[in-house]
Amino acid sequence: MAKQSEKIGSSRRRQSKGAPARSAHVSGPEFLKGRDRDIALIDQMIARIDQGGSTLVISGEPGIGKSALLERARHQARERDLTVLSMTGVLAEVHLPFAALEQALRPLMKEAVNLVPRQRSALFSAFGMHDDTGAPDIFLVALAALSLLTESAARRPILLIADDVQWLDEATYEVLAFISRRLSSDPIVLFVAMRDGFDRLFDDPSHLRLRLSGLGEADAEHLLDAHAPDLSADLRSRFLQEAAGNPLALLELPRDRRAADIKDTTWLPLTERLERAFSSRLTDLPAATRMLLFVAAENDGTSLHEILRAGKAVLGEEVDVSTLTPAIAARLIDLDETEVRFRHPLVRSAMHQAADLATRHRIHAALAEIVHEELDRHLWHRAAATIGPDEELAGEYDVMAGRALRKGAVAMAIEVLEKAAALSGTPRARSDRFLRAAELAADLGQPDLLERLLRQANVSEPDPVASARIGWCREMGQPPMVNDPAKIPSLVGLAAEANAAGATDLASNLLWRAAQRCWWSNADGDLRKTILMAANRLELPDTDPRLIAISAYVEPLHLGGEISGKLQQLAGTSGGNPVAARILGSTANVIGAFDLGVGLLTYSAAALRDQGRLSDLARVLFAQAWAEMEVGDWTGAMREAEESVRFAEETGGTLWIAAATIVKARLAGMMGNLDQSQAYAAQAERLVVSVGASFLLAMLQIARGTAAIGAGRHWEAYEHLRRLFIPADPAFNSGLQFFGLADFVEAAVFSGHAQTAEEVIEEMQRVAGPSPVPWVETMLSYGKALLATPAEAERFYLQGLGPCASKWPFLRGRLLLAYGIWLRRQRRSADARAPLREARDIFDALSALPWSERAREELRASGEASRKRTEYVWETLTPQELHIAQLAAEGLSNKEIGARLYLSHRTVGYHLHRIFAKTGVTSRSGLRPILTDAITPES
Repeated sequence: MAKQSEKIGSSRRRQSKGAPARSAHVSGPEFLKGRDRDIALIDQMIARIDQGGSTLVISGEPGIGKSALLERARHQARERDLTVLSMTGVLAEVHLPFAALEQALRPLMKEAVNLVPRQRSALFSAFGMHDDTGAPDIFLVALAALSLLTESAARRPILLIADDVQWLDEATYEVLAFISRRLSSDPIVLFVAMRDGFDRLFDDPSHLRLRLSGLGEADAEHLLDAHAPDLSADLRSRFLQEAAGNPLALLELPRDRRAADIKDTTWLPLTERLERAFSSRLTDLPAATRMLLFVAAENDGTSLHEILRAGKAVLGEEVDVSTLTPAIAARLIDLDETEVRFRHPLVRSAMHQAADLATRHRIHAALAEIVHEELDRHLWHRAAATIGPDEELAGEYDVMAGRALRKGAVAMAIEVLEKAAALSGTPRARSDRFLRAAELAADLGQPDLLERLLRQANVSEPDPVASARIGWCREMGQPPMVNDPAKIPSLVGLAAEANAAGATDLASNLLWRAAQRCWWSNADGDLRKTILMAANRLELPDTDPRLIAISAYVEPLHLGGEISGKLQQLAGTSGGNPVAARILGSTANVIGAFDLGVGLLTYSAAALRDQGRLSDLARVLFAQAWAEMEVGDWTGAMREAEESVRFAEETGGTLWIAAATIVKARLAGMMGNLDQSQAYAAQAERLVVSVGASFLLAMLQIARGTAAIGAGRHWEAYEHLRRLFIPADPAFNSGLQFFGLADFVEAAVFSGHAQTAEEVIEEMQRVAGPSPVPWVETMLSYGKALLATPAEAERFYLQGLGPCASKWPFLRGRLLLAYGIWLRRQRRSADARAPLREARDIFDALSALPWSERAREELRASGEASRKRTEYVWETLTPQELHIAQLAAEGLSNKEIGARLYLSHRTVGYHLHRIFAKTGVTSRSGLRPILTDAITPES
């Protein structure tokens, strides 16, 4: 199979060899009239390329002059000795994953051997140059492409041009969008041209935008008069009005000799009007020339050889290059030694529409024979020539979908499976293929596409597994964390059907999702019991990660102690399975066993990073940040939260942007940066409200409550935190209440609501049972100590300060601070100094400035002077700078750091330059000594 894939890739490269652009758009000086400001912008961006990269998105209607500006940019770049790389979207080639990307990168592929192995393998697999056993994620391919570009640009600046982006294959489009966001530090300028309304992923605010409008009245008149000087006054006025300043229209409409006789088409959109103008020239062409134009329009390549061979097969007569001469004279195509290129995409679409269905079928059948060694192209043309079911061809499409997945082209695999479904010979096969496509669409998070596929699946005969698969797809296609317990019974029912039919794995997934919804939406006790009973009927091994997760999400507090024990046993055995590590790490967080979760989530994040699965990585990084925050690694938590936001923005993960921003809000509040904390909280709330996630709203209230306590505003903290306990409040969440237990009790006690705090403590202790997780047990001791009488308080303080507390530095510091304050108020000032001193040191190490200042005040009141907190040099760095500094201190090169963080190595170098300036360090070797406290915070 590897040899076959290599053959596919090499044959596609041979077929595409030639000029960099796949279509020769009409362009020239006439298209640049009135574009002085636009030209100046392009020239300026090219002139400043050594100062850093940038992206310009050019949009406008067909024929407005986008390609002419790009041609001007090419000329300017070559004048300045820049490398010019180009790709052009072609509608007929959208089914070839990474086709346009390969077109652009072909001149650089000799350098691909220098890429790190994982990136090189991903890129070669994407281009069909070899088969890889695992599918590369699109972002790993994107990182490989970025690395290839930046390595080359370090030697010679690059102008990268992408024309007709609306017709790029989906995989290339996503890679290009990824690259466009990472050019600021590299001498690479990207010019992107697309039709209006197609700017899907190119919405980064850092991108420059240029929307082309029509020529002014004087320029339009000059252009029309120069190319059609003999028009009557009526026709001249009519063409000026219809063209509305569009240069292509001004040139092409007058060439339609029957335009004067067409009185009822002025209402047509300009695009259709131009297509008619182009197709009107067909009647004057010889029949053989017309057929070759039809072949060129249907072909998904530009090879002159292919077009002539297919034309001969369809016509049944000899044809040669001279057969195309009339089409060149009619200004419909351009021709070089190896390629036929339409002068404008509208010419191609006009030719396609002019050919009848039977002709198109004959053409595709001929092309299928000609490209039979290129499997994907062969199958596409065979399918286009097929009428009705063809199960054999459908089976070959199944294999083609597998090839697309191995390249990391999930969107393409969906399209292939749709075609396979349409070719299926039986209703069951058709439904199965649509369901497989739907499952992929659910993973992509495209609900509209998902629903369309599920409707087409149309499972008519009784099939419990198919019904369960449909339910699973619909569930996974919905945004998570929505407060809707009504969906839980149907998930449990589908799981029962799947389990009865032997689909245990599907049943497990459905019940795990039901358990997650239980946690998100405050499901009642009966629903919780139903889920647990259903999970037990699956007869899964006790060590199955999903079974453990189901119990945790259904009863996090009540079953927390039991689950914690299982996690301790499994924590060291899941290291070889990143999926299991991710499930178990998230489960640990849910029950409050953050000390167990950190290691599992760190391992899972590293695996996802290597695989390039940035969407999943954003989610895991949030969970890792949350765990690190609770175990006292606040530097790591802020680093992971920042990166989670960055990757979630990259992949459209609004939920994880909100979740990670809440972590940042709480960290900022605990460090005393109240304004920053409030800004993060406001940003997160806007996102949370948009998705209606009570889990995140509950977490947000905890963050606000903690910040208010740090500021000494306990009454405000109480108002924030009590919302978690009011059933009618949107922030009410029974699964998360205990996460804010220590904050709530402290806020309640110091704001005059001690009775409410006592009730909450009693309820939490009742639900948790005799063996709560250590974190909960420590919080319960803290709460009881704050509420206890003088005779009982010390016992609870000492219980809370037992061995378990060492795992929770911030909580231990608060216990020590409260204990020291209590001792001083009991007139035991000498005894108070040791816990206050230890509390101060913990808060200093964490940078919990409000609490460290409070500890100093109490120490002074006890009769002991306190030194000032040591400020560390690394604290002047941003989280991303600190992350890069830490990796550099570990000995990683700029390339290795870039690969880890999905940045270009030049961007890493830019950050290191800033790091050295801020810290006064002049080399990597000097970083480790100043980062010691950041890498291993005291506890």
